Amino acid sequence: FFKQKTAYEIEEFCEHWASTKTNGEEKGIVLLLELTEKVYAQNRTKQTSKSNRLKFLWGYLRKYKRFFVQLILGLLLGSLLQLIFPFLTQAIVDTGIGGKDIGFVWLVLLAEMMLLFSRTAIDFIRSKILLHISTRINISLISDFFIKLMKLPMKFFDTKLMGDLLQ
Repeated sequence: FFKQKTAYEIEEFCEHWASTKTNGEEKGIVLLLELTEKVYAQNRTKQTSKSNRLKFLWGYLRKYKRFFVQLILGLLLGSLLQLIFPFLTQAIVDTGIGGKDIGFVWLVLLAEMMLLFSRTAIDFIRSKILLHISTRINISLISDFFIKLMKLPMKFFDTKLMGDLLQ
């Protein structure tokens, strides 16, 4: 985020130099800025603050590892059930219709209905688990926010507007 050094010719520099004449001699003021270690340390601090945000959120998510494992298992099982559907449809067309076996067609259709019901049940359970986790995490976040807010001194609230606090 720092610009590189810029070099000017003497004529160009003197052309844009803002000066005043004192006793017949042109004088001006130069502001020289040098970077100190504080600037570099501040830049490093900004980079580590992003990882601190993830650690902050991980503190809330860690409590619900078991539920996340259930969500992932439900996702994998639902995907596996969805993957079976094309093969059952192929079996209906190739074996049932091609072999004119209506009993097989009904059996595979029944299997597809059971898979569809199972997948719907898995999706319902997954959505309930996700709702449970998100509600608990939201309550924890809001509760911690209010705890921090209540620990602030009254002088803090005297200097702030209502909109500043809510943002």
